[in-house]
Amino acid sequence: MKILAVDYGLARTGVAVSDATGTIATPLECIPSRNEGRMLETLLGVIEKIKPEKIIVGLPLRTDMRQSDMTVKVTAFCERLKAETEAEVELCNEMYTTIIASQLLHENEKKSKEQRRIIDSAAAAVLLQGYLDKLKQTI
Repeated sequence: MKILAVDYGLARTGVAVSDATGTIATPLECIPSRNEGRMLETLLGVIEKIKPEKIIVGLPLRTDMRQSDMTVKVTAFCERLKAETEAEVELCNEMYTTIIASQLLHENEKKSKEQRRIIDSAAAAVLLQGYLDKLKQTI
């Protein structure tokens, strides 16, 4: 089952996709997000091309699991995405995905300037890989 992960951001939105077996997450290009309408249009193009069965959207919660202003924005975006696609759309806790992605990029000797360009999609891949690993444990 192909799954797409979305790490929604105000400046950039990261996107990652699983392989057809649902084993490995791969980051895709980040989508500029300053104009949400254009970002959604681009994302829908990616969805049309990839044809995922499920889309997971990272839900930013505070470390005490309370909602933030960004949680409200992501939830509203997720509802808009649900209305625009036939794929199942699910919110998933994205806590620490950006920190983990940054550590992985640093370990792979990515410079901070290069990290800024790809960190959001790397975070989406971390979110998706965690989701895929969790699915495998329940089977």
